[in-house]
Amino acid sequence: MTTETKTAVQPALLFMPDISGFTEFVSSTEITHAQSIIQEVLEILVESNQINMEVGEIEGDAIFFYRLGKPPNMNELLKQVQTMFTKFHQHLQRYDKQRICPCEACSSAAQLKLKIIAHFGEVAGYEVKSHRKLFGKDVIVLHRLLKNGLNKKEYALLTDPLMNGAETSTQLPEWFCPEEAKEYYDVGEVSFKVSDLTKLKEQLPEAQIEEMNSASKAKIIFTEEGILHAPAQKVFGALFDLMQRPKWMEGILRIEMVTKDIINRIGTMHRCIVGKNNPIIVTEYASIGEGTAELVEMDKRGIAGCRFKVESLSEDETKLTIDMLVKKNPLVLAFFNLFMKKKTQRKIIRSIENLKEFCKPSFVSTQMTVNNLN
Repeated sequence: MTTETKTAVQPALLFMPDISGFTEFVSSTEITHAQSIIQEVLEILVESNQINMEVGEIEGDAIFFYRLGKPPNMNELLKQVQTMFTKFHQHLQRYDKQRICPCEACSSAAQLKLKIIAHFGEVAGYEVKSHRKLFGKDVIVLHRLLKNGLNKKEYALLTDPLMNGAETSTQLPEWFCPEEAKEYYDVGEVSFKVSDLTKLKEQLPEAQIEEMNSASKAKIIFTEEGILHAPAQKVFGALFDLMQRPKWMEGILRIEMVTKDIINRIGTMHRCIVGKNNPIIVTEYASIGEGTAELVEMDKRGIAGCRFKVESLSEDETKLTIDMLVKKNPLVLAFFNLFMKKKTQRKIIRSIENLKEFCKPSFVSTQMTVNNLN
């Protein structure tokens, strides 16, 4: 039997960041990657919570936060808006710079927008197990405000009950330029102040990306090639999708992610679990052109790695080239050539043969699409 505990009516800050364009985004693009990108940015928003709000619900493309008690100081609240907005867009900037996948979802990610709705009112609630569910007129007001007639893509909307109840200790930030507005809903007239966030976006510092260049200090020890009877996008998809590796790469038992990236990108780190010694592998470089693609991975110390090159020969035939890279160090080169070269070469040859089978139509293809490889 479920235990339910009701709580008394209490004052509360109600706060909801909403990712604009999410519905259009997932309906017109590759769904798996779109969902992964949204998951990442929702996590960024949760991690950006600096004023000790509770997460009430994750509502698809929005997060319902609340904080019981008196309203926050207005400067504190606007700093929270700024932090959330800044981290949201910096993450999307980094993603766009680091992305490998050229599918529509990944290439469109940087265009996502954020609006933030904040209200102050009274709520009641009940708890089922340890989960608190809030309800009341002011919860309805917050959700109604998501649908409004504002001709703005990104903004902070603060209702009059919140603006009137919050204290202001210092001058408000320059980017906050509130305009008065009101909407009429089934709950009545709702008056609020709204500030366009375009100015704040223009002030965002450019996201910094760590340069990856250990492959430039490596030498090609051997090269293996194969012709695969499969479209180039399917071949590159199998290379790019790390979770597919154990299905065709010889000797790999499983992939263990080191970074928490959901989609492989520049800087993503993983381990190929093959035995006791499993070095961290870094995705260093990727390039996609007209009918060609290239992917470079090196171990974190820059000792060894692979360059994968894909070339479309026809709609259903692809050339794959794999270069084995080893650091240009006399001792490292001598050790590899004496003890590892033949074994590694055999594994790569078998991996290419495995990939030929994996990419046949009888196998389920990767969900990623690379539209401009053919």
